[in-house]
Amino acid sequence: MRDQAQTLPFDLTDFLPFQMSVIAGRAFQKIMESAGMQVPEWRIMMALPRHQPCSSHDLCILTAMDAARVSRAQRRLEDLDMILVVRDTADRRRLVVKLSDKGTAEVARLKFVAREIETALLYELGPEDRSNLKTAIGGLYEKL
Repeated sequence: MRDQAQTLPFDLTDFLPFQMSVIAGRAFQKIMESAGMQVPEWRIMMALPRHQPCSSHDLCILTAMDAARVSRAQRRLEDLDMILVVRDTADRRRLVVKLSDKGTAEVARLKFVAREIETALLYELGPEDRSNLKTAIGGLYEKL
């Protein structure tokens, strides 16, 4: 099988991970234009409502980003007054992140924009194709 894969012609535009990346990139571009932030900041904002307060390490796991990227995004969000970084009451050595009031309001707006963009994208497919796509992508995501 590996030998066969090496001899097949390769067209980037037919490569499924590339196609998925382009689709996601275009969808995120629309969201980011609305948000005035970058993808790492958006990921943190959208992860926090269900998982706050949480540590920076937790955010690395929740957002599938490395510590340096999370740290930079966290600083930017703190500068924008979207998040608060506070000492954990249970463990005073640990810092935890939570949404500020401004951040909570922004998350509500961002959720609405994200759902609108997702709906518009999926509208191009019929109901059965939408269902199959969500099942297939969900299965691949779970395996990662």
